[in-house]
Amino acid sequence: MKTIAVVGYFGWGNFGDQLFLDTVRRRREELWPGSSEILALTSRDLGRHATAGPMGALVRAAHSLRILRRADVLAYCGGSVFTDVSGVDALRRRLRPARVQALGVSVGPFADEQARQDVKQYLGEFERIVVRDDSWTLLQEDLPLLPEPVAGPPAGIEQGGDLAALSPLITQAADDERSGLVVCPSAAADADVDLLAEQVLQARRAMRLRGLPAPVRILALNGHPRNGDEQLVRALAAALRDQGVECTTSRFLEIGLEGTLAALGSASLVLSQRLHGAIVAYLSGGRFLMLDHHAKCRAFVEDVSGDAAVCVPVDAPDLSEALEAALSPERSPVREPEEYIRHAERIYLGQMAHA
Repeated sequence: MKTIAVVGYFGWGNFGDQLFLDTVRRRREELWPGSSEILALTSRDLGRHATAGPMGALVRAAHSLRILRRADVLAYCGGSVFTDVSGVDALRRRLRPARVQALGVSVGPFADEQARQDVKQYLGEFERIVVRDDSWTLLQEDLPLLPEPVAGPPAGIEQGGDLAALSPLITQAADDERSGLVVCPSAAADADVDLLAEQVLQARRAMRLRGLPAPVRILALNGHPRNGDEQLVRALAAALRDQGVECTTSRFLEIGLEGTLAALGSASLVLSQRLHGAIVAYLSGGRFLMLDHHAKCRAFVEDVSGDAAVCVPVDAPDLSEALEAALSPERSPVREPEEYIRHAERIYLGQMAHA
């Protein structure tokens, strides 16, 4: 029976990454038939794992050594994890088991050509690679796996969509069961708080014009002790209250995975700088507007909506056209959530689900 060591940005208090971990744990037997257990970071490790400086690096290295010694398969699961091969990843490369996989990852962007070459070489050692978007094209030039430009991923690389599509916790709600505007700021977006407040006001007005109740709830999806969203959420709430708008705030680390999924899945509109705020809204059959600050954001929206009408730059001052597209009763994504989920299950699980 195989023991699977799953790695990613687990344990840092980020909603999207914890959703990945929960998903692969719940679907272990389908993802790795014959496997006996998954080894991964646990919640009790969080405080030490997130420690800054040399002590934190030592803790993360020790954890990697502990799980790699017991693993038959090393699996990178979800996230933009392949921007370089350094730090703990360099240690994993030297000490990895014979079988290595990547499921639901993105590659790049790369800081320089050396980082790109390092990632190319490392991925060439994997037995299976499933990317969540078309970021594989960043590896195309001079990569042995990709000798010539192609219309889709080459042999050895599959494009399966986001791992969140496999989560059994995400369910769809009817439009008449939805209410409210949920906002998911991201500290990584480095956006102006006052501009974000104005964008929220625009979304609230657009919803009210369509007769949609628009109580505002702000979610801190990343609870990283240094780089998370909680300070930004407080600042945004204060800016909105200065404008006379009452709002509530919630932290992923307080309401947990299921509470966060419920908040996103029951909203009339999700206005998100965080990728998985938009992804969960989409998978739940809801409406979203993505405030784009990273290639992964636009890649997802283009994959499901075609023209990316509901994806605008994070510093866009006017959201009127995007809100019209997001809230239009006639709006229909190029890929319905059910189709996206079925495709993910075919690729990741190797079966025609719901056939």
